[in-house]
Amino acid sequence: MLCDQIIDILLSGRSIPDQLKAPSSGGVYAFFLVSTNVLAPFEVPTNGLIYVGMSSNLAQREFDAHLSSGNTGRSTVRRSIGAILKRQLKLTARPRGRGSSATDFTNYRFDPQGEARLSDWMRTSLMISVHPDVNYAALERDLILCMKPILNLTGWSNPNSMEIAALRKACADEARQQRE
Repeated sequence: MLCDQIIDILLSGRSIPDQLKAPSSGGVYAFFLVSTNVLAPFEVPTNGLIYVGMSSNLAQREFDAHLSSGNTGRSTVRRSIGAILKRQLKLTARPRGRGSSATDFTNYRFDPQGEARLSDWMRTSLMISVHPDVNYAALERDLILCMKPILNLTGWSNPNSMEIAALRKACADEARQQRE
C-alpha cells in the first residue's frame, strides 16, 4: 500500500483515545492534534499529525502509556509535548528514578500534579488512529519518512529536532537540579 493510502486510512480512523478500537495484531499508530496551533511556535500540518509509532499488539494499547500520568519517563512523545508546553502547563521536571543513572534525567518525568495536567491536556487535545500491518516496523519507518511528524525526532531530517531536543535538555537539567 502506498504512503498516501495509509495516511488516508489513518486520517479517516482518528478517534479520541478512550473510544479507539484496536485489533490484536501488530501495526502502527498515529497521534493527531485536534487543533493545529497548540504547539506553537512549531508548525503542524493541517491534518494535525504529530507522531507515528508502532506496536506488536495494538489491542494491548501500548500507546496508552503515552497518555498516562507517571509515564513521561517511558514516552518520548510525552517528554516532547511536556517540554514544549512546560511553561503553559506549569510543569516541573523530576528524575524518572532515584537519579542513579543518566537516563533517570534524560528520561525525566514531571511532578505528580504536572503529570496529571499533561495527561489531561493530551486526552483533550489529541486523537489517535491505528493501522494493522504485519510489517509494522518497516511501515513505521516509511510513514515517518513520508509524513514527517514533528515529534518523531529520528527517522527523517526533522528541522525542529534541535529546538525540541534543547527544550527536552532543559527539562533534563531541571530534573538533575531536583536531585541536588
